[in-house]
Amino acid sequence: MEKRESKTDSNSRMDRRIRTIRFILLSIILYFISDALGRWFVPEQDSVPGLYTIMIWLLCFITLQFYFWRRIGLKWLRWATAIAYIILFVFFLKWRGFYRYGDSTLIGYKFSVTLMPIWGFIIESTFTSFLRWYGTQIKRIFKLESIHSIVFLLSMLVPVVLIVMLFIGGYKLSGSLSDKGADIQQYIDEGEVNHNIDHREPVRQYDRLFNDLNETQLEAARKNGLKEPITTDEAKTDRRLQLIGPNQYYDVQKLTHSVPYLVPKAAKLLEDMGKAFQDSLFRRGYNRGHRFTVTSVLRTEETVRQLRKTNVNSTENSCHCYGTTFDISYFTYSTPKVGKTASVDKMRQILYQVAYDMQKQGRCYVKYEKQQTCLHITVR
Repeated sequence: MEKRESKTDSNSRMDRRIRTIRFILLSIILYFISDALGRWFVPEQDSVPGLYTIMIWLLCFITLQFYFWRRIGLKWLRWATAIAYIILFVFFLKWRGFYRYGDSTLIGYKFSVTLMPIWGFIIESTFTSFLRWYGTQIKRIFKLESIHSIVFLLSMLVPVVLIVMLFIGGYKLSGSLSDKGADIQQYIDEGEVNHNIDHREPVRQYDRLFNDLNETQLEAARKNGLKEPITTDEAKTDRRLQLIGPNQYYDVQKLTHSVPYLVPKAAKLLEDMGKAFQDSLFRRGYNRGHRFTVTSVLRTEETVRQLRKTNVNSTENSCHCYGTTFDISYFTYSTPKVGKTASVDKMRQILYQVAYDMQKQGRCYVKYEKQQTCLHITVR
């Protein structure tokens, strides 16, 4: 009698171990389905914080536990409970800030994780039948009389290991697969998809190429701009000047020693440079919306006096006084909120290339300013 009870307890412990192993393996598979497939739509430059990764992993266990232990006899009640669980699941993700994290580039990932309860239901309902069929085949092939054999347990792990390895492989390939997500997002944003590669920029010594003398720029400024410096109030009403400000092609930082006005020819040059900057990045596979930053524009009599209080080396006879000259920072940029964005190094290379092209076309003079970390540009 004791032997029979001992055998029964042993079988019961073995059954619990099998259920535990099954539960853990199903949760791992559910995690890879939710996380790895979701990463197909995550562009390379974006990432999912480790906190959310851990949270998703734990939710997989909870989700499978719901379907594993909460067996309800009534069909309508089972579906009602499942729907209620999904609603609570979504509210939990919302409460933890999952949907507020990142931007629209992560929408595919968030959608995949949101469907986790449905993935769990499919796995729970189909995987059991598959294991039952597979176990029967193993017992028949190896002529096993009991499922408590180590051969049976190892054989049962084979398909699970293969599935996990498959998803791990897909997870490692997420860098290339996520390009599809970038294409989808770019199509949504731009209505077109480009597959051009980000090729190397020409290596040039721009500090030597952008070395147009101040005297040369000053001569062009006097020729193409105002005849003499004006006051700030005069700049606001002078019809020879055009007001500039942040737009879709470039940013203008908060100006402290200049005012945002240029002669139309200089304003056109600045806008064309902004367009060329965006087009060049787009041709290299980046989304539109990248903008460089203008840091100095027209200096009036008042702003020159303010500047001389902080910079004794500044001159009253600056090219900036004629409305023909602007400075562009080569360190400060704005990037789009969605799609593939370029690094600061890449944007700086493109800005240099655009300025170089405009200089070669005879449209402007360019001076590379190391102290002010900007390009000093005067229209020709």
